[in-house]
Amino acid sequence: MKKRPKEVRIEYELTDMPITALGGLPVVIEVAKALGIDHLFNKYLRIKLRSGGYTEYELAMAVVLTLLAGGESIEDADKIRMDEVVSGKRFPHSTTIGDFLRRFTEEEQFQALTRVEDELNRQLLLQGDYDQLTLDADATIIKAEGKKRQGMGKAYDGTVGAQPLLIFAAEPGLLLAHDFRPANVHPGDGAVKLLEHALSVISEGTDLHFRSDSACYNKNVVAFCESEEMTFTITADLTAPLLAAIDELPEDAWHPSDKGEEAAQVYYRPTGWTRAYRFIAVRRVKRQDMFGAVYRYRAIVTNIERGNPQWILKRHRRHANVENGIKELKSGFSLSVMPCLAYCANRAWFHLGVIAHNLFMAIKLLFLPAKWANHTIKTVRWRLINIGGVMVCHARRHVLKISRCHPWHKDFVRLRKRILCYS
Repeated sequence: MKKRPKEVRIEYELTDMPITALGGLPVVIEVAKALGIDHLFNKYLRIKLRSGGYTEYELAMAVVLTLLAGGESIEDADKIRMDEVVSGKRFPHSTTIGDFLRRFTEEEQFQALTRVEDELNRQLLLQGDYDQLTLDADATIIKAEGKKRQGMGKAYDGTVGAQPLLIFAAEPGLLLAHDFRPANVHPGDGAVKLLEHALSVISEGTDLHFRSDSACYNKNVVAFCESEEMTFTITADLTAPLLAAIDELPEDAWHPSDKGEEAAQVYYRPTGWTRAYRFIAVRRVKRQDMFGAVYRYRAIVTNIERGNPQWILKRHRRHANVENGIKELKSGFSLSVMPCLAYCANRAWFHLGVIAHNLFMAIKLLFLPAKWANHTIKTVRWRLINIGGVMVCHARRHVLKISRCHPWHKDFVRLRKRILCYS
């Protein structure tokens, strides 16, 4: 009989050694400074009430670092403040951060945060040199915890909270534009204005394609896409006239598609639209009755005149990947719950969460090896940010010692070398 290994009992004791559990966090700060985010905050944001104290960058970056490190509330910033990699440096207390967020009361202050986001996005898009970009629009509901949250509304599904509309650039995974608003606003409201904003950070001459669910199915969005020479595929509302046009299609117009479905195309002009557009309909057998098959339909509208319906449908279905971006924001960066009672403070928290998200994307796009491209923040946090180490001070130098046995220490060293070269 094989002998079982003896169980090792762990004992605990306190120590005064300068130990950290966030050894990768200083690298994030180095990335922010390499990209000039410190100058952007201090240039655009004016929210302090007195000349002394923390700068706008230090206050804003405290929230960004908290979310990147896995914090879920303002109070979680205190854990970072007491960590050895930050201890002794200028890092605000959670009460100071809360006061900072509550000072966001004017639209100009939110515009300043937007300008920081835009400058970061422009820089990353220029570095990537993208010839074409796919813009994915979608809205998500953020539930409000508690009954006294200001400015929240009830969504279509009965959830009380906020419902920001988001536009992602699919290829780099960047969040280019967003609108934080109560949940009782229509999901597609303001889509044209948000698209204009997204286009303002994209270089001229880039081929653009827009995808959305039925929230953006309206003539204004379609007209804007046409004016910008942008192709689009948008899930259509199955109105009675559209269903009638689909029902009139002959049986030989339907062709096999994916997963037991059939696809066909029809040209149809919705009320108020400037012309007829190409609609690609998909049907699936719902049930059989005495008259034959009963189908369930769905359809998309597009201004792409070439290409078979199956190819266009396959391209449009990739819009579902936007849900991964939303999941990353809400789960990875703890934006599923807003931490404050004040609506404007929650809006500022969301803005800073978006900056944290795009800063993380910058780390992956510019500094990490290609094999890290599909990793989420939780994976990168586990492997590269939450690195244990010992801080050693010698000859006015602060040296963070990490173990050679760490499985990703080589990638960590390469990451820092690339950041120093970029700076």
